[in-house]
Amino acid sequence: MQQTIDTSELARAGSELHGEYSLARLQRLGSLLADCDGSLARRLRGWRERAVDGVVQDFMALSIAATVRMACVRCNAPVAVELSAERGYRLVRSEAEAERLDLDDQQYDVLAGGRHFDLAALVEDEAMMALPAIPRHERCELPAAAATASGAATPGAEDERAHPFAALERLKNGAQNTDIIED
Repeated sequence: MQQTIDTSELARAGSELHGEYSLARLQRLGSLLADCDGSLARRLRGWRERAVDGVVQDFMALSIAATVRMACVRCNAPVAVELSAERGYRLVRSEAEAERLDLDDQQYDVLAGGRHFDLAALVEDEAMMALPAIPRHERCELPAAAATASGAATPGAEDERAHPFAALERLKNGAQNTDIIED
C-alpha cells in the first residue's frame, strides 16, 4: 500500500497512479463502518499549468470508489453504501500558504504538497467526507416494530405503549418512598 508520494514529481511528470487500499488498513474510516471487508479504489493524476503571470503551478485530481457497509440508522443492520468522490487540488509549498490561498480558490482545494505527501491520509479523509450522514435501507422496520410484527413482544410492552409515561411514574413514586438524609 503506497503511503507517501512526491507531489512535485507527480505533477512534473504528469503521472497517474492507480491502486486500492484495504478498508481494514484505513482505521479511521473503518471505525465508521459496520465491517471492514473490501477495498477502496483510487486514481490520482498530477499535472502542471503555467499561470498568466508565468508562474508554474502544480495540480492533482483524486477519484475514489468503493462499496462499504454501514449501520442503518433505523434498524442498525448493515446497509451497502456506494462511496465515490472526485476532487481537484492545487498544490503549494507550505500549510500557511495553503490556508491563506484556500479561501480564494473556488475551483480547487489548496493543499501543501511535498516529497513525503501522505496519500493514504488524503484518500481516507475524502472517503470519510463522502460517507452519507444518515445511512439507511430503502425499506426497513424499526427493531421494536419488527419484534411486535413477529409476535416477540416483551411482557408489559402493551402497557408501556398504552401509557408511555408509566415507567417515569414508577421512578417518581420510587424516589418519593426512599429516605433521604440531609446534612
